[in-house]
Amino acid sequence: MKKAMQIIMTASLLGLITSPAMADDMPDGAKLFKKKCKMCHAINKKKVGPAVINMSADADMLTETITNGRKRMPKFGHKFSAEEIESLVAFIQRNHAE
Repeated sequence: MKKAMQIIMTASLLGLITSPAMADDMPDGAKLFKKKCKMCHAINKKKVGPAVINMSADADMLTETITNGRKRMPKFGHKFSAEEIESLVAFIQRNHAE
């Protein structure tokens, strides 16, 4: 029983240690936006595409639009990883006007 508790405690501790490192592995949405999206989108003004502050904040809609495209926006599902799309969605949501 004592050995089982030691194993559980060790596993729990490892989970606490690795979680912050995993967060650091997440792509930077701001950098990705600047590199791949800024040519068509600005934060607070319309360019070729809508301004970020005017975009929907719905995560599902943003993910769908980035992945599969919408109207004049091409699809990027084959160019971005799921993590990159998730980070872009988070970036858009943080910069969306409420």
